[in-house]
Amino acid sequence: MMLRSLGWLAVATMSLSAGVTIAQTGKSVDGDAHPQVPDEVAAQMSDTCAPLGESRGISPQHYSSEEMGGDLWLTPCNAGAYQISYEAIYQAEDTAPRKLLFAQWRNGSWNGTELLFNPTFDPATGVLSDQYKDRGAGGCGGERTWEWQEGGFRLIEYLAQETCQNEAGEYPVIFEAE
Repeated sequence: MMLRSLGWLAVATMSLSAGVTIAQTGKSVDGDAHPQVPDEVAAQMSDTCAPLGESRGISPQHYSSEEMGGDLWLTPCNAGAYQISYEAIYQAEDTAPRKLLFAQWRNGSWNGTELLFNPTFDPATGVLSDQYKDRGAGGCGGERTWEWQEGGFRLIEYLAQETCQNEAGEYPVIFEAE
């Protein structure tokens, strides 16, 4: 219980320091939360996404790839004690940007989500992966891997453990592409 309390204290402290930085620079959170993200890309972000400023050392990730035929933006939304959520926005050449949705396994069934957690993207292979924890100590959560194919990300592998175990370990396979 003490660790969980300290985690929330760290998040509260990070939020406080971000607020102080905003006050010192005079920048509004609503005005320019992602200075490097084009306005048309930022407009695709969810209302529930609370963009993180650079004051936390968390920046949007931008990838431009001929193989993808456009730009991929991974825009940070919310930071917790042990993971950061992102939304992915893709903009094909000469088109408007669009937010991407991703498969998620929850409560024994599939649904879609806008969020990625601690994502990594390899533009050379077109592989996007993320991992999420349902609690800081691990033991439950998931790992997802997609590959860019024909204008979108195709789910390649999904590992997940919904019931928290006492110790972190490898997650069982929920889905694996053939």
